[in-house]
Formats: sequence, C-alpha cells, structure tokens
Amino acid sequence: MFKKKKESKFSKKFRKATSFLEEKVTSLTKIDWIILGVFVVFYSIISFNNLGTLKNPQTYYRFTHTGEEVGIELVGDSAEISMIRHYTGDDEGTYNLFISDDGNSYVQIDKVLEQKSVFAWNDTYISKKFKYLKIVSNQDGGSLGDVQLYDAYGNKIQVKASDDQSVVIVDELDTVPTRISYLNSSYFDEIYFARTAYEYAHGIQVEEWTHPPLGKLIQMIPILLFGMSTFAYRFMGNIAGILMIPTIYVFAKDMFKKRKWAILAAVLMTFDCFHFAQTRMGTVDSFLVLFIMLSSLFMYRYVCLDDSAPMKKKLTNLGLSGLFIGCAIATKWTGFYAGLALCIAFFTHFIISNIKGRRNHKKVKFEKDDLIVILSCVLFFVIVPIIIYLLCYLLFPNMYPYHIDGIGDIFKQTGEMFKYHSNLDAAHDFSSPWYTWPIMKRPVWYYVGYFNGDLKGTITGIGNPAIWWFGILGGIYCLIDALKSRRKETLYIVLFIACTWLPYVFIGRIMFMYHYFPVLPFIMLANVALIKWLTDLVDDNSIYYFYIGVVILFFIYFFPIISGTVKTAQFIDKFKWFKSWFF
Repeated sequence: MFKKKKESKFSKKFRKATSFLEEKVTSLTKIDWIILGVFVVFYSIISFNNLGTLKNPQTYYRFTHTGEEVGIELVGDSAEISMIRHYTGDDEGTYNLFISDDGNSYVQIDKVLEQKSVFAWNDTYISKKFKYLKIVSNQDGGSLGDVQLYDAYGNKIQVKASDDQSVVIVDELDTVPTRISYLNSSYFDEIYFARTAYEYAHGIQVEEWTHPPLGKLIQMIPILLFGMSTFAYRFMGNIAGILMIPTIYVFAKDMFKKRKWAILAAVLMTFDCFHFAQTRMGTVDSFLVLFIMLSSLFMYRYVCLDDSAPMKKKLTNLGLSGLFIGCAIATKWTGFYAGLALCIAFFTHFIISNIKGRRNHKKVKFEKDDLIVILSCVLFFVIVPIIIYLLCYLLFPNMYPYHIDGIGDIFKQTGEMFKYHSNLDAAHDFSSPWYTWPIMKRPVWYYVGYFNGDLKGTITGIGNPAIWWFGILGGIYCLIDALKSRRKETLYIVLFIACTWLPYVFIGRIMFMYHYFPVLPFIMLANVALIKWLTDLVDDNSIYYFYIGVVILFFIYFFPIISGTVKTAQFIDKFKWFKSWFF
C-alpha cells in the first residue's frame, strides 16, 4: 500500500486559512457579506473608472425648418480656421456653412457640417480664413450644441455668439473635450436608448419605441439628477452589472451549498469580458439580464422548498419571481424566454410534488394550499407583469407612432413593435447566427476611436474564453448530469440555458452575440457545476484555484479591447486570434 504523503506546514496553514471556503451555510453570514463587499468594491472601482464624463453640453439650438441659422464670430481679427468641433444634441442634422470677414457679405464654402449621431462630438475640417460663421440648416430638424473653432495649429480660438439666439452654441465651451472618444460621446445603440432616456426625462416624443419602456425609464433617473452626459446614461446599467455579482453569488450558494462555489460564480461574473463591456454601455440589456437572474433565483428558491414550508415563504419567493420577470418583459420582450423557463420549472415542481404527496398518502385531492398557490401565480406572473407593462406606457405617454392615451393605444403600439421585429430585414457587419455565440465567432465591435499617429481605442463585445469556451463543456456536463442523476441544480441550469438560447433557432431577423447575454449567467453556473464535479472527483482544490487564475488572466489580457484603452493599432491587432474577430 502507498503511504499517504505527509502534509507540509505551508499546506496546513493554507488549508486552515481557506477553511471558510468549505463551510456549508446556505444563508448569508458575516463572512459572506465581507466577501461580497470586496467583490462589489473591486468591480465598482474598475467599472466606474473611465465610464464617461459628467461634462457634456446641456443646452442646444433646435432647428425647426430648412434655412434656419445660427452664427458665431471670432473675438479678434479674421483667422485661418482649420477645424470646427461641434456637439449634436438629441436630433441629427446637416448644415451649410457661410463665412464672412465683415459680417455683411457671406460666401458659402464647399464643406457641410454633418452630425453623425446624437449626443456626440464631431469634427469638420475646413481650412478657411474668416471672422464670421453662419451655420444654416439644410433640412427640417437638428439639434446643435456647442461649437468650437480651431486655428491652423490646432489651438482653440475664442468665439462669441453673433446674436442672442446663437448664445446656446457657445455657452458651455468648457465642455469641449481635448479629443473625441467614448468618454464624451455616444456609441453603438446608445444613440437609441440614451436618446430615449433623455426624451423621457424632458417629456418630449420618444423615438425609440421598438422595445418596452422600463429599461429606458431606469436610465432616465441619473439624467434627471445629473443632466445629460455619458456618465449619467451609463450609470444605471453599470449599477445593474455590479448587482449581478452578489446575485450570482447567492444563486450559486443556494445551488451548491458551499461558499467556495459561490465565490467561483462571483469570480466568473466579475471577470467576464463581455459582462464588463456590455454593462458599461448605455443600453437596456443590463437590466434585462439582472431581472432574469433575480426572477430565476427566487423561482429556484421556491422549487427547493419542502412541501411543509410556510405558505408565506412560498408566496414571497413566487411573488418576487413574478415581479422581476414582469420587469424583464417590460424591458425587452426576450424576457418572455426566461418566463417560459419559470413556467416549466413551476409546473414541473407542482406536478411532481402532488404525485409524491399522493404516493406518500399525504395528499388525496387538490388541496386548499394548492389553490392558493395557483391563484397567487396568476396574480404574480400574469396580473403583476401586465400592470408593470401598462404603467410604463401610461405614466410616460409621449410615444411614437402612437401617443398613449389609453389601453387601446398600448395594444396598437405593441402590434407595431411585433410588426417591426417580425418584418425586420436588415444586415450588419457584426451580426451572427445563434449557434456561433458560444464559440464567439463574431464578437460585436461596439466602438473605435482613432487618435494622433497610429493610436486607437476600441470596445469589443467579446467573452472571456475561459468562461465561454469552457461553458460549452459546462453545458454538456449539466445536460448529461440532468439526464442521468436528475439533480435539481443541473436540471434547472439546463432548463434556463435552453429557454433563453434556443428560441433564437426560430428567429429569422438579424441577431447579435449580445443576444446570448441572458444565457451567460446560467453558463457560468454550469461552469461552477463542472468545476465542482472535477474538484470532488480528484478530491483536490488545485483545479478550482487554477481555473480562477486562468479566468482572471484572460480578463487582464483582453482588458485593453473591452475598455477603450488607447493603444497602437499593432498592439490591438495582436488580439485578433481569428479572421472573424474584427475590431
């Protein structure tokens, strides 16, 4: 027989120091709160760092008709102007430019001032000498913020308004950035969601109507508090991204019973590259995923309750599950996919519980408690979500194409939304089919900024390979384990992966890798299940620590291309492992 290897002093000390990992306490203790505090503080520091600026123009000149004009003049004599840096408000436009040396005789130049996206800075290069400049709208509509002129050497030139109505385009010149980047300008789908949040905040007609209002209403809150800025409309999404960490920690602790598996789940959420890039952007997907996670967590808690558990505890979990799935659906209709999983989980548990009850002679008929649960579910999962959905529209009725004056208008709006998504016929360079998402064949290129020399910054929606690729194995393991052992945790994971991912098989419209985001928390739980099985198999935590190390190293490695860090183009090119990885 082999002699057991003597444990070293270091190993003993390490095992003792990490003994808290092995505790089987499902409720949150003081140690758990400390651990969660460390995760939240750490992730908050890195996610709020360079999230955006609070210094964006707040006042704009709104053009209502073609030919409307504003004007500025140089403080001093005529000068050679090389560039106009200008800010777009909540509506794009194009403008003809007229210059003059005396303020009376103007000549149109061959350059057009064009606004490429809302709430963003743009540069127009002109190379002309003048003292007076008129900006004349060549279309109905447009919103112009501050305008800064630069001399032939790239230095700012002091300017003032030519008349009273033009003051708003030179009243916040301190907000003009040294260079244009994601820090001070909108990018990707922020041009829809952040714009709509601004419109909600100001009670004007909402242009982005193809998704329900709740996510944009949540985005609106910091805009009301801080004004319209990149930091403000990204703030709540980043908060949602932070809250996903304690949520998955609690989820994993409920599922796998030990603190170390909860820590592993939190590590995966903290150090996933896609989670970092997506939740720092001013869109609504962060809220959708957080609401799905919360609704599925409380449903899991319900299905794990013993039949003898107090009715109050059962109804509390069901009520919270219904509340959060209602919020998910009121953010994006894809919340219905998670709702399907909740429905299957509930009725499977309900039916099996009744069968076992009859088998054990505890139940002989449909009892009063069963009726209470069913009726409560009608309230929690039907009536409450409908109320949430309707209230989002009724409280903020300035919608396009229908102004919401009643329930009938909401039905019309919903019909238009369905028609839009079902008939959408579009193409995009970074679209990808559903079956390519786990392997990250086509990451979504959200942003690029080019700077002096060969420098650029980029933000790419790419996952952490140690989570996404390993997640394929994790999903397969959970499927096999669910079929073989029928353990509740792996059955639950497989159910939610299937319901939040496989519906895209039947969708013909354009899709992107970010549609996989609601699946990701369950992929992470699948990875935890697989690592747990491997660790238990060898009875050694080495795999556990090694996997955590690899996950963190991949996050550090990919950080420059998910954070907009300015690097050389050659440096960025090193991250393009495959031809389909383009950023």
